[in-house]
Amino acid sequence: MDRSVDVLWRKRAGDFWRGCMPYIRDMTQSGLPGVTIMLLLAGLAGYGLLLRNMPASFPFTRTGVIVLTPILCWSPLRTWLREADVVFLVPREAEMPAYLWRSFRYNGLACCAGVLFVCAAYLPLYLAGPSFTPVSLVVGGALLMKLLNTGGAWRERQLVGRSWRRSFRLMRWAATAVATAALLQTEIWKTVIYLAVVSALFGLLYWRASRYAFPWMTLIHEEQLTRRRYMAFFSSFADVPTESAAVRSRPYLSWMTRFVRYGKRSAFIYLYAHTLIRTELGGIVIRFTALGIISGILAAYAGLLQGWGSAAVCLLFVWLSGIQLGSLAQSHRHSVWRLVYPLPDVTRHDAVLRVDRVASLICAIVIWLPHGILLPSRGALVPALAALVLAILYVLVLRPARVKRLLSFDEDD
Repeated sequence: MDRSVDVLWRKRAGDFWRGCMPYIRDMTQSGLPGVTIMLLLAGLAGYGLLLRNMPASFPFTRTGVIVLTPILCWSPLRTWLREADVVFLVPREAEMPAYLWRSFRYNGLACCAGVLFVCAAYLPLYLAGPSFTPVSLVVGGALLMKLLNTGGAWRERQLVGRSWRRSFRLMRWAATAVATAALLQTEIWKTVIYLAVVSALFGLLYWRASRYAFPWMTLIHEEQLTRRRYMAFFSSFADVPTESAAVRSRPYLSWMTRFVRYGKRSAFIYLYAHTLIRTELGGIVIRFTALGIISGILAAYAGLLQGWGSAAVCLLFVWLSGIQLGSLAQSHRHSVWRLVYPLPDVTRHDAVLRVDRVASLICAIVIWLPHGILLPSRGALVPALAALVLAILYVLVLRPARVKRLLSFDEDD
């Protein structure tokens, strides 16, 4: 039997995706791909309208920095490592460079494809404005920055302290944003000099900082976090086995739980409110809401389809955030302790419905705000009000029925 690390990597990757296939089928049967295609078609139509009616004051460079910086800096690394590898693979640490090379190639190709896709989406907008740099140089510079960020992200994983990793990551994102702005609006030789100087400074800082030769625990923790995110996403469409949940304090949201009364009748409300706020599910909902806000600003700023296209974007992200919130109904479903404590199960159902309703309403209003602020100034008050009314109707009328279906149990449960 071949026990090389290369074979081990391929086996673990194959096992993961084979395990995900049933959930992917459930996701495709839910209608999400069809809605996504409709969103892309509507986005292309609105994008074409924006290109034909480009405002003279449109922030081309700022938009490019906002769009390109995240894809250039985000450098995931799937290693498929598990906690047991600290015992069984550490003796083979000398062979791990070959293992990591597979991970770098696997993730690097996908990330470069993402960079090319985002560049293809942004460059028509860039060319419609006062484009300063040729398209080929923009694409080449973006790929170069992606490679530099991939190397920097690996060095950050090797750093000993978590605070050091966060500080270096923040500096890398800031330096990439400046480099992206320079690439889009200055001479290319200035951008090259800037990249060379910044790369040398970061290389010196990485060299001086304390680091591990192979950051086992950092890679294992990152892999666990990625798996949890996949399972949290799939749990919106099917009942999936979950691993131990990662907990985040999120003090900017946890203050909301102070409004929950302390008592037996509110025990499940308290539990599910904290589950939403402090686990990865809350992080996914926050990111979806933020993406909805950004998309709403762009759609409302462009006055997409006289405001009706902007309203459709608002409703779409309200619906998508609702899909993610549906995972809350699956939380603690198989917990043994709920059968031990003398709390009737019907109170748990009521708690899920109440927490889901409040969270959905908050997300809907926050997603709607850019449309409510920008659309009236463009003479599209009716689409803005229609989007608000439909979003509230969805949250208060349609969502409770879906959450109740998710809460329906088999007799075995």
